[in-house]
Amino acid sequence: MAIQKTEGILLRRQDLRETSLILTFYTRDFGKIKGIVRGVRGPRSACGGANMEIFALDEIVFYERRRSDIFTISQCDLIDFFAPVRGSLDKLSYASYFVELIDSVTALGDKNPEAFDLLLNSLKLLSGDCSTKRVARIFEIKLLHLLGLMPSLDECASCGGPVDPAAKFSLRHGGLICRKCFQSDRDARPILQGTVNFIEHIRPLPFERVARVKVASEVGRELERMLRKFLDFHIERRLKSVQFLKVIEK
Repeated sequence: MAIQKTEGILLRRQDLRETSLILTFYTRDFGKIKGIVRGVRGPRSACGGANMEIFALDEIVFYERRRSDIFTISQCDLIDFFAPVRGSLDKLSYASYFVELIDSVTALGDKNPEAFDLLLNSLKLLSGDCSTKRVARIFEIKLLHLLGLMPSLDECASCGGPVDPAAKFSLRHGGLICRKCFQSDRDARPILQGTVNFIEHIRPLPFERVARVKVASEVGRELERMLRKFLDFHIERRLKSVQFLKVIEK
């Protein structure tokens, strides 16, 4: 059994028996992995701590177990706790949303270093002064792009024809639909051109430049509504973190 070492962001933790945990990480080199770490719970434990907290960045050492997709984690060392995020309920809630979303849309073993870097960079951006809502919209847009789920915005998602500013956004078709196709989805809604422009601008932009991008408040509100509905439609699972965000944002 080969021993592996990689960096991973903790997505989820689950108690196992009296002293052990099952940890789910999103790693740079192996995608999402799940592993058992033993002897980290209980009054006599000398292990555990900040490195076992959700969205902590750790360096982990693990090895495979025969006939199981749950690995054995032999070492877990903290790299970054993202303390500024944990000191704010708003930032903490969005960080929890990021890791739950990544966990929901990825499968065990699917390697995607770009998705790992997106999650890591988004947590770093949250640690600074950037608006939490802006970081969330950037994260959602770039994640949809990486997963191949980006809404169709440059042509009609129904017929493939050209679209103009009168086009509407359709969850059913997965993007903008032209006037000729309005009848195909009566639930389609108008969308601001500024919203379309923001998505198209952010999607290819290098992450080191996204923090400087400004967004009008009206566009920001529409982006939040549209992207959440779009993600809900494709994930088909209610995220606990989204429900909590709705409560604290009232």
